[in-house]
Amino acid sequence: MSTGPEIAIVGSGPSGFFAAEAILKSDARPRVHMFERLPTPFGLVRSGVAPDHQQIKQVAKVFDKISKHVDFSFFGNVEIGRDITLAALRARYDAVVLAYGASWGAPLAVPGANLPQSLTATAFIGWYNGHPDFAGLTPSFDHETAIVVGHGNVAIDIARILLSGHARLAKTDIADHALEALRHSRIRNVRLVGRRGPAQAAFTSAELRELLAMPDVRVVIDPAALQFDAAESAFLDLPANAVVKRNVALLQDALARPAGDTSKDLHVDFLASPLAIEGSARVDAVRFARNRLQGPPGGKTCVPSGDEFSIPAGLSIASIGFRGRPLDGVPFDGRRGIVPNFEGRVDGKVAVGVAPLYVAGWIKRGANGVIGTNRADAAETARSLMADLQAGLWPVKTDAERVALSMKQDRIDFAGWKLIDEAECRAGCEAGRPRRKMVDIKAMLETAGGTDFTGKLVTTG
Repeated sequence: MSTGPEIAIVGSGPSGFFAAEAILKSDARPRVHMFERLPTPFGLVRSGVAPDHQQIKQVAKVFDKISKHVDFSFFGNVEIGRDITLAALRARYDAVVLAYGASWGAPLAVPGANLPQSLTATAFIGWYNGHPDFAGLTPSFDHETAIVVGHGNVAIDIARILLSGHARLAKTDIADHALEALRHSRIRNVRLVGRRGPAQAAFTSAELRELLAMPDVRVVIDPAALQFDAAESAFLDLPANAVVKRNVALLQDALARPAGDTSKDLHVDFLASPLAIEGSARVDAVRFARNRLQGPPGGKTCVPSGDEFSIPAGLSIASIGFRGRPLDGVPFDGRRGIVPNFEGRVDGKVAVGVAPLYVAGWIKRGANGVIGTNRADAAETARSLMADLQAGLWPVKTDAERVALSMKQDRIDFAGWKLIDEAECRAGCEAGRPRRKMVDIKAMLETAGGTDFTGKLVTTG
């Protein structure tokens, strides 16, 4: 049985599981205890990946395999800072890895941003994916136009869900409440608006291709936005810009597509910055400033042109980035929304008996990359952690030195999660869907009932 260090990981998304994987491969024979504030693991794989992207969610099978390691334990429905202080965690463990992600969606910093039906991407995605924090959200689809501000993959996901028909969504694991609400949607026009041009948009080609190829959807783009001078064309031809050139070609192909009989429109709008959300009781329109680009092809910046325009809409969703939240007792870079670190290391020298802090994932580097990006990121953090152990920068506590943690009775272990998982998949199978997600934490705890809760976390083995 393992006699090595005990490592706590805060957060059970991809970065947390990949960090556990890398740490458990160490010759130091570590034990890993993972803490998650929700009863359900997997972070954005469960609550961020679009419901119509089931193949991407198959990475959960990798996490299931990691969870079976004899020296891995999962503690769900336990929030650090609420149920256990970070100081207590640092007194109990030899090292702590923070992998709790970037859960705060940036709102538009414009007048009217707090009006009803002005939402962040975090809230809307959480709502349709069944995240308990957002199950009570009430987005309205009673207007024919919805505006999504942002030109990244998350904005594409939102636009695609808004434009999808009920039959398509009913084959996914979208939350029941979202499936029912979208069944009655009157939205026929989605405006995907970005402040820069097509050569600066952050789409990946696969996501953009999928959106532009949606059946029964007409793509509307201003032809002027897809015209480039000789210098810009030469810049797009550089090998480093292959993805951008491919995206531009996809947009040009969509623009050239013959108009057919369609019931919905997707407007991809470039060079427009939001100035205000207009309305009194709720969102009625979004006012934009038209921009123009200036500077060399590789360093163009947006400047206002002096023109403004409004788009009537009943729903506005800001998809302009995600930021981490500070945790008491942890340094935080408020500008970047991350925990400052060097190769995953947060601390310099720490007091005797206090576990050093490390970070992995979005809280380490910011909200960028795909799920697989987190594997290399977590491996770097694990290397730093193990190198510090081997260098004697922090000692392994003896059992007598470990402070027992008072643990809440309604925590969930991985076996409890699997009971929830099985119940969701069984309900989904009966409805011809991958799963039907539980969104109520009390229902999750009842489903996971029978797990042996000891009341204290003791040394494994």
